[in-house]
Amino acid sequence: MCKVSNSVRLVLFGLGIVLAMTVFGVDASAQTKSKKKTVRPATVKQTSIPRGTQMKIRLENAIDTKESKDGDRFTAIVLTPSQYADATIEGHVSRIEKSGKLKGKTELLLAFDRIRLRNGENIAFDAQVVEVIGEKSAKNVDEEGNIESGSKGKTTAIRTGGGAAIGAAVGAIAGGGKGAAIGAIVGGAAGAGSTYIQGSNKVKLDAGTELVIKSTR
Repeated sequence: MCKVSNSVRLVLFGLGIVLAMTVFGVDASAQTKSKKKTVRPATVKQTSIPRGTQMKIRLENAIDTKESKDGDRFTAIVLTPSQYADATIEGHVSRIEKSGKLKGKTELLLAFDRIRLRNGENIAFDAQVVEVIGEKSAKNVDEEGNIESGSKGKTTAIRTGGGAAIGAAVGAIAGGGKGAAIGAIVGGAAGAGSTYIQGSNKVKLDAGTELVIKSTR
């Protein structure tokens, strides 16, 4: 009876060891799987905006070539594409070249310095303007991103010519042919003077103006 009891004990002891090893193995396997599930790939920071990326942005500050000066800061909000939407772009006025008193165009060049993404990342950023949307004072954007006003030469010619014609008519009434010649000169001077008083053409971009820009870095 005692021998049978010892045999039973040995069998039970062996079963206990097997059971313990099985439980331990299952637990270890579960822990390994659990650890594998919690491992996440490292977040890769974006260090630049791909060259040639086009964005539509909305200015948060007004820029007026009559009042603004080189170096003035501005900010803009990205509207599209979606991966950069709501990012903030910081920049400054790079150059303002005003038209002459009687002819020429005013040019405005904007520089873009950095972009702050929605996740807070700040990235060095360089771009140029491609298009100004819905702003009448910005007649054209050249290949280098200069925003141009309309040409002033045509406006000046019309005013000067008109003044000369009116002056000639008044002069003819007052003194005949000689008076007409003098009147034309005086009238022409008055026409040019009116243009001079008005000042040079300007580019004005109100807050809320939308631009299309292209990254160049």
